[in-house]
Amino acid sequence: MTNIYKINFKIKGKGIPIVLLHGFMESLEIWNSIYYNISNKYKVILIDLPGHGKSILTLKKNTIFTMEKVAEIVKETLIKENIQKAIFVGHSMGGYVALAMAEKYPEMFLGLCLLHSTTKSDTLEKKKNRIQSIQLAIYNYPLFISTSIKKLFYYKKLSSLQEDISFVKKIASNTHINSITSFLKGMSIRKDRKFLLKKTKFPKLYIAGLYDLILDIKNIYEETKNGNQVYFLAIPTGHMGHIEEPKKIVKILENFIDFSIKERL
Repeated sequence: MTNIYKINFKIKGKGIPIVLLHGFMESLEIWNSIYYNISNKYKVILIDLPGHGKSILTLKKNTIFTMEKVAEIVKETLIKENIQKAIFVGHSMGGYVALAMAEKYPEMFLGLCLLHSTTKSDTLEKKKNRIQSIQLAIYNYPLFISTSIKKLFYYKKLSSLQEDISFVKKIASNTHINSITSFLKGMSIRKDRKFLLKKTKFPKLYIAGLYDLILDIKNIYEETKNGNQVYFLAIPTGHMGHIEEPKKIVKILENFIDFSIKERL
């Protein structure tokens, strides 16, 4: 049996293409509060990554779905829609996918925003944690979903974010266990792409959460130094800024999009 996939996507608005790539166990719905606003000014493309949301992914046993493979699928989807250049916004794993694309197809990029994401590969400790997560997902799927999603949000605001947490949990719970294990493996072996910060000419923006439990903000800030057109902004959220502070993210993205367009003209 070969891996089979069918990609679900949505396009709204006109103008400069903006591609929004969601994170692990998310879907294009995660961008609801964002794309309704920016699609008034731009052409927004939302994609359910393989095995997520309404995108179909039938996997061979023990498949490792790499970031490079996902990047190829995203690229194919965009080309079919005649989108040759765009500004990419990748949340967490979506950022890893965008980086894999940027290495192979830099000519497609007008700009790149890494939203709670990193160019660095997994540390040995992080790799170990992903393997442990696979075991938990296999043996206690509900607990895996619950503990994983809770860690994504600013811990001091959990009580006021219950509706948002339930929304994200519902999306995550619809992600098939085979996709979860395949993507966890794929993320654990992704290559370090920090070299792209110097090599690529298009603007790059990091948005980092001050209270992110997944990515340490100090490490992210250090990562941004000595790059070419690399910018950094910190916001008072956990790992889900687009859910916790959507209005703030919209404003930041609009400024970055306008800046990136001017830079490339």
